[in-house]
Amino acid sequence: MAGSWLVRGLLLKLLRNRHPYDFAELGHPSNRQLASLLRRDQELQIQFWKYLWGGKIFLVNDKLVSGLAVTALIADVALVVGVIMLLWSAAYIEH
Repeated sequence: MAGSWLVRGLLLKLLRNRHPYDFAELGHPSNRQLASLLRRDQELQIQFWKYLWGGKIFLVNDKLVSGLAVTALIADVALVVGVIMLLWSAAYIEH
């Protein structure tokens, strides 16, 4: 989970510095807003995840941004797999 948070923070910083138009289009999200559970940040989170998972982030034609985006996607998948394995093992131990 920390890896995903770190990569996402680096990706946001890189977008802010190298591609300000794309960053502005996302609504100037911060890493804190993307990790927030507050309702007011939900739209911003959805917009960022659509940008990342929809592949639009790869259209900026920046190898470093693309590399961090791939790393962020891998970290997200690893997080989901880890949670599923944790839940499965908890259910398995219970029986």
